[in-house]
Amino acid sequence: MILTSLIVGAGILIGGSLLARYWNSVVDWLKRAISKVQEMMQTIIYGTKVFIKKMYEAMQEISKHYTRDQQGQWHETVVTREVSEYDVPPEILAKANKTSQETDITHELELQLN
Repeated sequence: MILTSLIVGAGILIGGSLLARYWNSVVDWLKRAISKVQEMMQTIIYGTKVFIKKMYEAMQEISKHYTRDQQGQWHETVVTREVSEYDVPPEILAKANKTSQETDITHELELQLN
């Protein structure tokens, strides 16, 4: 009984650290992407959405950044990167595996940041 509790506790700690590592990786990537988009567009980013998509044996993380130029025209800049399925938390992977479309994970990221 005690051994089972220890194993379950260790599993939760390992799972929690994998989850934290994944979200930290996403946040670091987003910071670099936002900086690059701001540098390239030379304007304020008004919004960002984050998606994940199943791509054969890997996952594709997608960030979409929304800016407006001096004439008031809106622009969407898309930044992508591939990550291993093994690096994606099971609950995010399950959502992405349900469809061949992009899966919005912006809300999950916001929850991690709060």
